[in-house]
Amino acid sequence: MRIVCQKCAAAYAIDDRLITAKGVRAQCPRCRNLQLVRRDPSAVPSQDAPAAPSRPAAAAASAPPPADDLFGDFGAPAPMPAAQAPAVPARPAKAAAPEADLFGDFGAMPEPSPSSAPPVDPFADLGGPAPAPSAGADPLLDFLGPAPTSPPAPVARISSEPGAVPVSVAPIPDVIQTVLPRWKLKYLELEGTSTQRLEEGRRQLAREERSAYTEAEESFQQALLLDPRSDEAIAGYVQSLALGRGAGLDDTAFKEAIELVEAAQSRAGRVPQLLLAEANLLLTRSRQSAPRERARVLAEESLAHAKATDAQKAEAHLVMGRVYLSSSGGLADQQFGMAQKLAPDLKRIQYYRALAHESAGEYKLALETLRKRLTADPRDWDSLAATSRIYQEVGEPQEARKLYEARAKADPGELRALLPLAVLRYQAEGNAAAGVRELRALLKTRERHDHRDVAQVLVHLAAAERAAGNSDAGVKAAEEALGLSKELPEAHLQVFLVALEQRDAARARKHLDGIKGRLEDRALEAVLEGRLLLLEKKPLEALERFQAATSLDARRLDAQLLAGVAEAAAKRSTEAFRVLKQALAADPLRLEPRPVSTRFWLRPAETVKGVEGTILALAQNPDDPAPSLYEGVLRFHQGDLDAADRHLRDVLESDANNADALAYRSLIATRKGNSTEARALSARAVSAGRQHPVAHLAHGWALADGRQVEPAKRALRDALGLSPTLWSARVRLAELESTQRRAEARKELVSVVGLDPEYLPAKRMLYLLDR
Repeated sequence: MRIVCQKCAAAYAIDDRLITAKGVRAQCPRCRNLQLVRRDPSAVPSQDAPAAPSRPAAAAASAPPPADDLFGDFGAPAPMPAAQAPAVPARPAKAAAPEADLFGDFGAMPEPSPSSAPPVDPFADLGGPAPAPSAGADPLLDFLGPAPTSPPAPVARISSEPGAVPVSVAPIPDVIQTVLPRWKLKYLELEGTSTQRLEEGRRQLAREERSAYTEAEESFQQALLLDPRSDEAIAGYVQSLALGRGAGLDDTAFKEAIELVEAAQSRAGRVPQLLLAEANLLLTRSRQSAPRERARVLAEESLAHAKATDAQKAEAHLVMGRVYLSSSGGLADQQFGMAQKLAPDLKRIQYYRALAHESAGEYKLALETLRKRLTADPRDWDSLAATSRIYQEVGEPQEARKLYEARAKADPGELRALLPLAVLRYQAEGNAAAGVRELRALLKTRERHDHRDVAQVLVHLAAAERAAGNSDAGVKAAEEALGLSKELPEAHLQVFLVALEQRDAARARKHLDGIKGRLEDRALEAVLEGRLLLLEKKPLEALERFQAATSLDARRLDAQLLAGVAEAAAKRSTEAFRVLKQALAADPLRLEPRPVSTRFWLRPAETVKGVEGTILALAQNPDDPAPSLYEGVLRFHQGDLDAADRHLRDVLESDANNADALAYRSLIATRKGNSTEARALSARAVSAGRQHPVAHLAHGWALADGRQVEPAKRALRDALGLSPTLWSARVRLAELESTQRRAEARKELVSVVGLDPEYLPAKRMLYLLDR
């Protein structure tokens, strides 16, 4: 039946079947006025569907808001008995509900004339009370008084299914009410319907490209703006956010997305679409065991759900496979195989299968899988990037260059091919000057690209300028990038690093907030914050950050060294020497895990530069060897081999049999190519410190460098017997044994990569064995 609002004269339709015998309270979608509607006594009941059962007025129906009134159900007043309001005369409906109206059995609503209804701000009075009826309205409805302000009464949501009845729904959750006004500012001229935006989001997700995920994220935001009760919009938004941003998703957005998906689950239940969106979101924190395990549980729950579709089951298997990537490439590949049977056309499967082969040390197979994917779709940029990364990690950057050069030739002017080529110049090939030239050339055509792409070029230019020693030019480029995108963490990082270098604590503090929670590496963030606290003369607070970094990632020798520096800065010599002695047992040939290609670029050993001299201040007298020893070790890791050797010589003048000083001097000689001196020094180190693993490591390395294979093997085994986590010893030993015991060597290397996926020398050896 057709209803005319008594306040604004807007007309809309309600299915007769939804009106109970006592009537229902209907809310005008235009002005939010509520009035009682009773069944037209002259209407003929439908023969093919039963009339809706009688229900209390509290569960009565209200018309859903149209596209331009997003929050029409907010603040509905409590219902009154049906006897207190007269029925409104009905007219025959003239139009069916539009297809884009998700919940409507309502007819098309004519626009009110200016004299009868003023324009409605769809975001006005968010969550506030419904406006009081104007003078001249039905006095029985005026009697109801204003709507309650807290909590808003539940309103009825009407499904478009045949024979549906009003269903009471809870008020819009607080988290949704919080995000919508902020999102509105991004889309001030939003048009269309929620259904249209949902369909756009689905199409963009189906493209399975990183850029498309960003577009999908925006489409689902718009869908939720147009219908705040759309749980599908929340599921799509969280899914696109997780797949598009990955580990780069900052903590604030992650927390908000968790709250959104949990709010949707409280309304729609634990349906597969929402469970899988949450699981993918949790995998943006896949380096942490708890989120990884939670994602697996959610995937299993989705698989067991009675209404899960094949596509959803395939997504669940993908989630489980990604969970297993960090522990078992075989189990991961098994899950990806199950996903492929259920959804053969899902492009991400091949990408993740390649990652499973990679995690198992099967680099040849991983590259072949990615090559097949690129043959089918040469513009699959994610697969291209993964192929390039693998080539760089196994020590073949020239192969990565060939990939992008071929793509740039096929797509002239394509920034997604040209930018990686410039990044290769300064990150993988070490040619910062050429990288700067190529990046500046890209900026000459900046008008062809959107501001986000230009900002990325500027960030890499900032990093390349710093690599070339031009810190001020780097800051200028980074600040220009921030002018285009003020929340760009990689740009904040470059300015922060220059501020540390120039000892400008105030400037560094200003940019710290721009990188916290957003660098994809919590341990690195803790190290950088600790460095700033040292600069601010807060050594004990800095110590806490360095200790946290070590707890988060035990591989970070830089954090261990810096913890000793912080203790020294606090004038706590006993604690400083205790911490630094522990650092001596770590692998001296690896300062920290370091990606081959990254948005968050740091110069080699940058985290430990600028703190020299602090340890030396602990010396009690000129003959005290400990400060010189640890200062020499610090300088070794800074890459200043001459200064390191001078300090270590000073140690040996006071303590000629200091095993640690002899071992590090041997490593310095090896790096400088003086194998004879290296062997002599390391032999003395082993003689003086048979329980020192680094002494045996240095001896094995020096012997291997001098082609004394069997003695080198024995020395490296001795090192591993004392410290099994010396990866450099394990990899060098596998390399020496690979000619005679290839299978055993390969097994050892796979073990290292499984325990430390970023230990690149092991990956290089595995690649060479397969080749």
